Amino acid sequence: MSTRHFLLLATLTMASGPIAAEPYADLVLLNGRIHTQDAVRRVVDAVAIRDRAIVATGTTAEIRALAGPNTRSIDLGQRIVLPGFIDAHSHPAQSSQDLDKCDLGDKLMTASAVIAAAAECFKSAPGNASQWFEVMQVNPSALVLSLAQLDSVSGKRPMILMGSDGHTTWANSAALRASGISARTPDPISGRIEHDGHGQPTGTLRDNASEPVFAARPAIGLQAQAALLARALTSMNASGITSVQDASVGKDEMARYKVLYDDHRLKIRVRGSFNITNLAAPAARVVHDALSFRDHWAVDPDRLRADAIKIFADGVIEYPSQTAALLEPYLDAAGRPTTNRGPSYFRQDALNQIVAAVDAAGLTVHVHAIGDRAVRSSLDAFAYARAHGVGVGNRDQIAHLELIDPADFPRFKLLDVSANFQLLWANLDSYVSEATVAYLGPERSTHLYPARSLLDAGAMIVGGSDWNVSSFDVFQALEHAVTRGDPPLLPEQSISLQVALDAYTINAAYALRQERITGSIEPGKRADLVVVDRDIFALDPHQLHTVSVLATFLDGAEIYSAPAWKPQP
Repeated sequence: MSTRHFLLLATLTMASGPIAAEPYADLVLLNGRIHTQDAVRRVVDAVAIRDRAIVATGTTAEIRALAGPNTRSIDLGQRIVLPGFIDAHSHPAQSSQDLDKCDLGDKLMTASAVIAAAAECFKSAPGNASQWFEVMQVNPSALVLSLAQLDSVSGKRPMILMGSDGHTTWANSAALRASGISARTPDPISGRIEHDGHGQPTGTLRDNASEPVFAARPAIGLQAQAALLARALTSMNASGITSVQDASVGKDEMARYKVLYDDHRLKIRVRGSFNITNLAAPAARVVHDALSFRDHWAVDPDRLRADAIKIFADGVIEYPSQTAALLEPYLDAAGRPTTNRGPSYFRQDALNQIVAAVDAAGLTVHVHAIGDRAVRSSLDAFAYARAHGVGVGNRDQIAHLELIDPADFPRFKLLDVSANFQLLWANLDSYVSEATVAYLGPERSTHLYPARSLLDAGAMIVGGSDWNVSSFDVFQALEHAVTRGDPPLLPEQSISLQVALDAYTINAAYALRQERITGSIEPGKRADLVVVDRDIFALDPHQLHTVSVLATFLDGAEIYSAPAWKPQP
């Protein structure tokens, strides 16, 4: 195949006359094990790259024939090459702004330990009474903080603590005042302000109730914001990530990417999902705003665009937040049923109309759904759209999928909806063992992150990280997808390493509507590649987290190289 491709390339080049140069490659990678991720999952020895694209794959001898006097040749020494990873659900533009803040590392801590750690950070945090103090990655599992505790850290200076679940925020009295949140403030759409027995805010804010606090923080300049984003993207490149779907963006997030693009510093392909904040708005208004956003940010179809929309169908499932929408009520700590099924962030008829209208406009619908009721409601909305003849082939997807009722497993394939999992979470950690299972009961808990069940039902499995809720390390996610952690969470829901790799390459490319240019190593596609230090298919799956990236290529350009990357010319 590669020889015929070379002959065709040579013929086309000669036919074009003196305008075309000889058909030499710019770069050849030789003597490797290159997992192409093509339709038959071929493994080849070598690849040739020219003008940002892959021009041939094949044996080392075949590819060496494409090297000319100015070709860069790299001897891989039997190292492994994979397609560049695609993170199909992440939040780099937003999460990068937290890089230099106090970080509690998502450790399970008591309330007193959280306050003590925040106070220790505060001692070394410069600033006057008007400068905000922020603490990141606070594990919210079973965590209840009082306003008095929050005020004990910083009485006069506004302070917020942000949960590692991405859906919980704690604000002290100064931050509540600066945000205009009082006892008279109503709960926003898709959010909850928690109150004490006297009706006063406790400082705990769920989901969209956090937005006034975030908006009240003093902003830093756009160039400084972009610099933080660039640092985050450099780290993603070092993990082998070459494309990302930013799962919730507005104009501020896209502006940060645009600064990097204009300065030729955007070393990653970005697809933004425009966040629909008002699910009570008329569908026509939602579509108008989404299309206007898409058109405004249609910067570069290969590098920066925003042709998807994001819908939050619910919150998170862990106690005490319990803002995920369930079909049956949560249990209390003693295992007794309560009346709490989680909030409803929309009316079903309104969601139906929005999804159908967005699908009819040709945009991808990207839904956050954690609980089984949120998943079912989302699928019902997709069913409404399909019944009206729209959405098939739109790459619609539901992300997270922590709990799914088995009756809904076959609906993903039936409705052409991808299952966008964050399988690093498929792990028997404190979120599951202490803050979830006890409040769901044993029967429902057998359907947590049911990747294998959806795969067996014909669903397309797509992979993402949800950074900074969790790490964007793809190898850790691959490990949990296969092993389900240690000790394992529902090992019967394990998927194979090949399926997991598909989720971060060719399937994710499909989800981002870029499978024609990325996701596999094939002639005609862009040269997005990652070189790793060992064969992931030869490893004990429990050791996948030890794999290191040696080099990452985007459009054939080396955008990351590790100190251990010393290829032989």
